Amino acid sequence: MATITNKDMTAITDDEIINAEQFEDMRDLLEEDFVDLIQVYLTDCRHRITKLRQAQQEEDNANGFELAHALKGASVNLGATQMTRLGSQLQELCRERLISEQAPLIEDIAIALQRAEQDINQRLGQ
Repeated sequence: MATITNKDMTAITDDEIINAEQFEDMRDLLEEDFVDLIQVYLTDCRHRITKLRQAQQEEDNANGFELAHALKGASVNLGATQMTRLGSQLQELCRERLISEQAPLIEDIAIALQRAEQDINQRLGQ
């Protein structure tokens, strides 16, 4: 298992779904608005994954890059480490104009979102 470092220099492992420290910091910061943020995050990610599938089929690297970038940014804020890592990976592949070959990676992102949602619900006691 590899250890990587996020922008806040917090060590995370490849199999970590949600960084607990980042997650709790965001929860403390937003207080009662936190659950609403989670719902918006999940809805937006689902929408972006649908759009990523479409961009992949249309070989639209520019749109794929923008979608992956937005997905990565939202995931960083919440501490969704797998989503962040995979979004960053897709963003770089789009920069290299390789979105047409990335259907498996986009499906990995969809699975990572399901895992993140399960982890988040568990943390929220839902």
